[in-house]
Amino acid sequence: MQSLSRMSNAGWQRAREFVTGVSLAHWLWLGAGATLALLLLWLMWPRALAVEAATIDRGSVQHDIVDEGRTRIHDVFVVAAPVSGELQRIELEPGDAVARGQVVATIMPADPALLDARLAAEASAAVASAQAATAGAEADYALAQRDQQRATTVHSQGFASQAALDASEARVRAARAAVAARRADLQRARASAGSPSARAHAPTPVRSPAAGRVLRLLQQSETIAPAGAPLMEIGDPRQIEVVAEFLSQDAVLMREGAPAFIENWGGAEPIPARVFRIEPFAHTKISALGVEEQRVNVVVRLQHPERAPPLGHGFRVDVRIVLWRADNLLRVPTDALVRNGADWAVFRIIDGRARLTPVAIGNGDSNYRALRSGLRAGDQVVLFPGDSLADNARVRASSRSPPTRQR
Repeated sequence: MQSLSRMSNAGWQRAREFVTGVSLAHWLWLGAGATLALLLLWLMWPRALAVEAATIDRGSVQHDIVDEGRTRIHDVFVVAAPVSGELQRIELEPGDAVARGQVVATIMPADPALLDARLAAEASAAVASAQAATAGAEADYALAQRDQQRATTVHSQGFASQAALDASEARVRAARAAVAARRADLQRARASAGSPSARAHAPTPVRSPAAGRVLRLLQQSETIAPAGAPLMEIGDPRQIEVVAEFLSQDAVLMREGAPAFIENWGGAEPIPARVFRIEPFAHTKISALGVEEQRVNVVVRLQHPERAPPLGHGFRVDVRIVLWRADNLLRVPTDALVRNGADWAVFRIIDGRARLTPVAIGNGDSNYRALRSGLRAGDQVVLFPGDSLADNARVRASSRSPPTRQR
């Protein structure tokens, strides 16, 4: 016992000597090492992942398709020059209102074309010949008139027959007709020669075929316009409609009269519309990625054009066509769905842990899908689950307002 007591006293003595021999710097290094070890342990300790959560509820679910479209006025009238001539400057501007039958342009007769020396000589000779023929016809007419007067006098005295009088009157009528024909030939020859006297001075008015507004001017300045040259486009903005090019596999799902909405037109609220016509002919269009696509024109008309914003011709908009819609359905946010093999699943939050839960879904869109089985109303699910989220992982959920659909 005495030997053990001596050994214990010796051990305490050596420990006391070791502690007193360690300097303050050594104690500081030991404290720093312990703190670093605790920090590494804290960093490596598993924590709950911060996630966004949504609540399963009941509401409306729909299936729609969105594509780019262009506005257009249903009836666009192209006003063209009815005759060739000198178009006077058009004073109208795009956006001006016009009435049916209003004069929108005026065309004056143009100067005759210049002739070369040979054609000018031939034209002058034709004019001289026509003048000579006219003079001869007028002389024959004057002679026929004198003969008719003599025949009338002799007939009144009983020395000429009725046949002689009728013959003289017929010669007068024939001579008068010959004079008219020769004068017409002279006028035609002068017109061919470009005589100023042969040029017409009456302007030709160009009238609007319908009431509306000037959409655009195709020719405003004064110029020589040939017959049929387009001058302006006129349309009624109240007859606005939208044409969108949808893929053919989407167009076969649509029906005339289906509800639609015009979005991204410049305002916050969508404009309600209806599908008016689905054209039966598809055309090939090259996408931005160089892929050939079969596109179908779908015409959409506004439900309340009198309350619609002032959309013009050729404006870019987005057209959303509703293919299917149901109300008061159990629904799940589309952003919460993940693939589970060939099926769908969600991460359901139970007691602070994300549990992978298989679900059966139905129709829907990018916001919600109809929920057939797997969840109940009030359950919370993780939105946008990433690859780092695993089954039974600890999560820290922050609620998020459900996605809303503009209507």
